[in-house]
Amino acid sequence: MKTIDLHIHTTASDGTYTPKELVNYAVKKKLSAIAITDHDTMRGIQEAMDYITESQLPIELIPGMEISALGLGEFYGTHILAYFLDKNKEELTNILNNVEVDLRKSSGSPEEVIKIVSKYGGITSLAHPLEYSYSMPKLEKLIGELASLGLNGVESIYTTHSDDQIKQFKAIAKKYNLIYTGGSDFHGTRKPGVDLGNGFGDMVIPYDIVNSMKKKSIENN
Repeated sequence: MKTIDLHIHTTASDGTYTPKELVNYAVKKKLSAIAITDHDTMRGIQEAMDYITESQLPIELIPGMEISALGLGEFYGTHILAYFLDKNKEELTNILNNVEVDLRKSSGSPEEVIKIVSKYGGITSLAHPLEYSYSMPKLEKLIGELASLGLNGVESIYTTHSDDQIKQFKAIAKKYNLIYTGGSDFHGTRKPGVDLGNGFGDMVIPYDIVNSMKKKSIENN
């Protein structure tokens, strides 16, 4: 089965692998696709994309970002994963820069973040939902609120999620007509024990998720 990882950090934010090192490691682990999702920046994307093209590496890179939005309610903030910010590949360099500029100028509300990502052809997913320290009923309410603002997905498969929790988040995603995504939240040595592609060792993220994301991206645009 083809496997992927859609939540990865590099030295462009707080990871310990450079974009090139990250790509090489992903190829070594035989991942079919990865998404680099550094915190509030896309500075590592172009380097990784150029390296994959020049070296003709057998891996798909999805341009992404983990955006720190304001919180809904009392928790510390809402982390929104953005994907496929490369609809117009001829203007990719401008897009990578302009997304960050627009986000810095925005209010930082989840609604505005979701609108900005959509403006550039991207889709959004709520990152690591259990880290907000909400009960499952409260998380479901939060996800419903975000869905009403245009959120596209939920990170259902995640390093710290149990099989039961993954099933619950998939069910919530289905209830609100959202896709589900998955990622390890790999940071290199900054998160010891969390490995690229399989988290603590037994996580599996199937490539079929990418197909669902691409379909959602087409629907949005």
